[in-house]
Amino acid sequence: MNHKVTTFLLGLLALSVFVSLLLSFIAVVGQIDLVPFIDKDKLSLLPGISISCGGMIAILAFFRDRNHQKKDQIRKSDEIYLSLARDSFNEVFSLLEDRNNDRIIWVRTSRLLMQALDMKSKITTQDIIDAFELAEERLRTELYRTLSVSTGKHKNRQPLPPQFFYGIEDWETEKNLDEAAIKGGSKMVVSSVNIHKNVPEPSSGSLAVQSVIAIFKFLKFPDDYKDPLPNVTDWEGNWEDSYGIEQGARRFVAHTKQTYVINGKLHKKG
Repeated sequence: MNHKVTTFLLGLLALSVFVSLLLSFIAVVGQIDLVPFIDKDKLSLLPGISISCGGMIAILAFFRDRNHQKKDQIRKSDEIYLSLARDSFNEVFSLLEDRNNDRIIWVRTSRLLMQALDMKSKITTQDIIDAFELAEERLRTELYRTLSVSTGKHKNRQPLPPQFFYGIEDWETEKNLDEAAIKGGSKMVVSSVNIHKNVPEPSSGSLAVQSVIAIFKFLKFPDDYKDPLPNVTDWEGNWEDSYGIEQGARRFVAHTKQTYVINGKLHKKG
């Protein structure tokens, strides 16, 4: 039953009990004649009405409390899922923040990321879903900075070169993708076996394709993403009246409204 309806019924029943008890008290003290609309022959029904209403109150209160307990249990469960997901998101970022191209680390990271994202389907409380999506957005932003490179005088962000994903150390300088593939191929290690040292592990080679796809699919905004920026309203007043921290930003916005650039030349709008 709806919480508001239950609360309304409880209030109505409580009022009925109060009126019944009040009328019974008035009858006991012999002042019932002051209440002209009461049938004196039916005064004996008042205790029964009070008891019945009290019983209904107890039943409704039981169901309301049980509903509250169920909601509390669901919320606590959702909060646990959110906490686990946040911890996983932090671990995902910590594994990749050094921009490594280690196959084993990328496989572990992609598995952890997919398990964390799957927890969202288990959450039903809307404000916790909103918090989950904010945590997703934060991780997406952090990974974007990590899995892109800053180049040029203006430090523009550029995607990682394909050589990176072959797991080679010199991915920044190796220009030939074929050579990168050869370097990144797993190499057999020949070694004698003795008790004094471990057998060296072969190189892990290029990154696993599925791990790369899983992480970069996450970096792309989902199709149902609701961008909040279109809801931002324009500044009021003119840029000439601006002071403080926003004045530079307001001048920039005003300038973009007045001008545009084509082939390196500035043109006035309108």
